[in-house]
Amino acid sequence: MATIGKTKTGKWCAQVRTHQKYISKTFISKAHASKWAKEVEYQLDREQFEDFSDSAKLSLGDMLTRYKEEITPTKKSRDTETHKINLMLRHKIAKVRLLDLKTHHVLDFKNEIKLNDGKYYPRAASTVNKYVHFVYTVWETARINWGITLPPLNPVSLVKAEKVKDKIDRILTPEEYQDLLAACSKSNLVFLQDMVEFAYLTAMRFGEITKLKPKNVNFEKSTALLLDTKNGESRLVPLTDRAIEIAKKYRFQPRLFPITRDKCRHYFEQAMKRAQIHKFRFHDLRACAITNLFLNGWSIAEVSVVSGHKTWSELQRYTRIKASDLIVKINKKGIV
Repeated sequence: MATIGKTKTGKWCAQVRTHQKYISKTFISKAHASKWAKEVEYQLDREQFEDFSDSAKLSLGDMLTRYKEEITPTKKSRDTETHKINLMLRHKIAKVRLLDLKTHHVLDFKNEIKLNDGKYYPRAASTVNKYVHFVYTVWETARINWGITLPPLNPVSLVKAEKVKDKIDRILTPEEYQDLLAACSKSNLVFLQDMVEFAYLTAMRFGEITKLKPKNVNFEKSTALLLDTKNGESRLVPLTDRAIEIAKKYRFQPRLFPITRDKCRHYFEQAMKRAQIHKFRFHDLRACAITNLFLNGWSIAEVSVVSGHKTWSELQRYTRIKASDLIVKINKKGIV
C-alpha cells in the first residue's frame, strides 16, 4: 500500500509498505512521487523489486577503501595493489556513487590514466587494463561477497580492453645507462644510483629488491635468497661482484633499499627527465639485465635461474635482442 505526503521542507515523500518491507523516497514533485510508488508496487507484486537503499549513498571510493582494508592485506601483491587503489581514490571516478556509475565514467577513467605525464612514463596497455578490471572486481565483490544490492550489469562490461603487445622492445643503450646513473647520482634519494645499478645487474623485480634483507645475502658465496617471490616460491640467485659491492654498503640496515613504490617512482622519473630518457620504466631494468645475459651467451636454463621465470614464453617477453645486436656474432661465427 502506497502513501504520499508532503514534508515540512515542501518535498513529497512516497512510502510503500508490505508485510516484509518498508520503502520510501523523497521527491520534489507529487507527480514524480506518485509515479515512483506505482512502479515499486508493480515490481513488488511480481517479485521483481530490488531495494537499493543499502547502496544509494555509497560511492566507488567507499568500496575501494573497504577492499583495501579487508581484502588487499591478504594478498601477496598487497603493496602493488595498495598503490593502485590509492591512485584510483585520488581520481574523480572514486567520488561517483555506485548507482550512478556508468560505462562512460569508466571510459573517461581509462583514457585519463593511459599516460602519467604523457612523455616520460607512459602506462602500458596491460597496466591500463588492470586498473579498469579492478573496477570490475570491486563492483562484483561488493555485489556478491558483501551482499550490497547493485544492478546486475557491471559498468565495466562494455569497456573494450586496450590492445596489449606481447613484447616490448625498449631497453637502455650503454650510453643511456651511463646517463641515467649520472642523473641518479644527483638525486635527493641518496641510494637511487645504487638501487638502479643493482636492478640492472640482478634482473630482480622492484618488490624483490625492496624486500631484500642483508641477512639473506651470502656475501661469501655471492648469492641472494629471495623469499616468497611473485610466483609463490623462494629462489637463490647469483650476484655479480659489483652487486655484492653495492649490497655491502647497506649490510647494517634492516633492508638494502627501504622505499615505497610511489616514492621510488617520483625520484626515478626525476632522474629520467634529467637524463632525457623517454618511455622507460624502472621495471624495464629487469629486461635490460635479462637481455644482457643472453647477449653474453647464457642459456635459457641459466637465465631462468636468475629471472625466476618458469617457461620460455614468460622469459621471452623480457628478451629484447635485436638483429643489430647479432651483427658481430654472425660475422664471427657465420650461419653454418
